[in-house]
Amino acid sequence: MAVSRLAFSHWKEVEHYLSGCNTISPNEKIHGDGEYTSQLKICDMWRDIQGANHWNGLLNPINPFLKAEILRYGDFAQQCYDSFDNTPSSTYYGNCKRSKSSLTKRLELLNCGRGYQVTKYIYANTSLLDSIFGEESSEGVAWIGYIAVCTDPDEIKRLGRRDIVVAWRGTQTPFEWMQNLRDILVPVMTSKATTCSNILPISNPDARIEKGFLSCYTSTDEDSVRCRMSAREIVVGEITRLVNEYREKEEDLSITFTGHSLGAALATLSAYDIKQIMVNEYGGTSIPVTVFSFASPRVGNLSFAQHMEEIGVKVLRVINKKDLVPKIPGIFVNEKLGWLTRLLHWFPWAYVHVGVEISLDSSSSPLLKLTHNPANFHSLEVYLHTLDGFYGHNNLPFKPSGRDPALVNKHTDLLIEKLQIPSNWWDKRNKEVVKRIDGVLVYSPSTPTPVPLR
Repeated sequence: MAVSRLAFSHWKEVEHYLSGCNTISPNEKIHGDGEYTSQLKICDMWRDIQGANHWNGLLNPINPFLKAEILRYGDFAQQCYDSFDNTPSSTYYGNCKRSKSSLTKRLELLNCGRGYQVTKYIYANTSLLDSIFGEESSEGVAWIGYIAVCTDPDEIKRLGRRDIVVAWRGTQTPFEWMQNLRDILVPVMTSKATTCSNILPISNPDARIEKGFLSCYTSTDEDSVRCRMSAREIVVGEITRLVNEYREKEEDLSITFTGHSLGAALATLSAYDIKQIMVNEYGGTSIPVTVFSFASPRVGNLSFAQHMEEIGVKVLRVINKKDLVPKIPGIFVNEKLGWLTRLLHWFPWAYVHVGVEISLDSSSSPLLKLTHNPANFHSLEVYLHTLDGFYGHNNLPFKPSGRDPALVNKHTDLLIEKLQIPSNWWDKRNKEVVKRIDGVLVYSPSTPTPVPLR
């Protein structure tokens, strides 16, 4: 379902409402550390956008090209939610509701993936070992993301390189919630994986990762057609194939990981994995590996964060100050304790955030209702709406620069009443209940997405 300014005739109401607020035009130039000129294009500064210089001078005020790219990657992640069948009663629960070609068209429709082709779906096994019966449940196997590559010459020219995207969704199933609670730090080599292909090629033995995230990334299920390979095997295999294919053409490449919540943690972990493989197999490479994450929890310990920096993974984390998820795990021992965190590096709950942070405050938007529901602060659409109106931390006013505010109400009721946007409007029309020719209402689910054979 696509939403535009034509779908809800509210944009004039938005502009009228904001005209009485302390706002600036989204087309005004912002000077200072993030000064730019209209002559610049994304292709001229794509390496800076991908974090070559740790985004120095681009964050406060935020560079408009950088913000546009973060929003674009956020839409890649949002499509993981929009395309996932999370209705437990559905016949196709846990699958993607779209084929690869259909998802590709969807990305083109939203302009976030214009010129991109979805090449691989990612499935993960999040089932837990039953300590009583000694069995695993296959119900924990679910579609969790996808890999796409830019193939359109015009878009490649606009971006300045061929871009490969790995997008992950956040927690949706009960098994994934249980994995999130396994917050003890473990060495990578203690993974449950039984084959070398599921052990990360880590060169720092002190690096530790949250047990649930690692399990989600490396576990397999031999009884499941979708998850005989782990999420790691799928990602590593496809990224290796794409890199080998396009390296031969001697063109600039970038690999970008994005995700929200659990997906942000998996984006960070998989980016670390891919970069380490490149260092090991290619002896280092000029291909930048970047993470644009939203609402990311802490993923590993201090050694993990330091090693990511050493091998050159660039991470830009977008957080909402009111969101609780970026504050966990590691509530008591984290990067804010400084030298004490280094002293307690052996502690199994001593977590450290990675990369550079953009801190947003969703209450700065005059279009959002006052809420005390923690889930609302964690919504990816709320993140993207807030980022869209964000210009910096120098008391710069809020003003949406192009993203439709109606998207906030897809699964919530957070927009102010003056905008007259219906709440929770994303639900499938009529819940797949249709009227037969004889007038009887029946349940008629859509055609399932074929499960690709590997």
